[in-house]
Amino acid sequence: MRRRVPGHVTHMLLALVRHGIAEDAGPATGHRDEPRRLTPRGATRMERAADGIARLGVAPAAVLTSPLVRCVETATILAERLAAPVRTVEALRPGARLEPVLDRVAEYPDAPCVMVCGHMPDLAFMVADLIGGGVVEFRKGTLALVEVTRPRAGGGVLVGLHRPAALRRLGSA
Repeated sequence: MRRRVPGHVTHMLLALVRHGIAEDAGPATGHRDEPRRLTPRGATRMERAADGIARLGVAPAAVLTSPLVRCVETATILAERLAAPVRTVEALRPGARLEPVLDRVAEYPDAPCVMVCGHMPDLAFMVADLIGGGVVEFRKGTLALVEVTRPRAGGGVLVGLHRPAALRRLGSA
């Protein structure tokens, strides 16, 4: 969340979500990674997880997503449930790095929260960079919440890590 506090430190809640369960890279996708869609089960689970994210009070100003189909579909589900626009960001393609992603997030300077939908291992590396090290496991549909006080490596604190099953239970409650 971005807000001014004594000492003029800027705060932002960065919500990072791994895409939902997708098709295998097989004959249906021409053995390619990019056209993989969410499976029907993956979409249903993501809908319930998105309801759980809404119950947590996560309210992003925008959902930034990788251009790969499974992420766009995941981001669309999240955006519909959280009443936020979706924006495709090339910097979130597989192999994404923290700095270019933070540059896109910085385009929302007054937003209380920005959500990023991406891939593994990129999301784990981004969280580790933001919090100054560590290992974060991102199963498909996992949500990590990082309070960013300085938009750079080491400038954040992990304030929540929500596994998909827990989000789905919360969404069904």
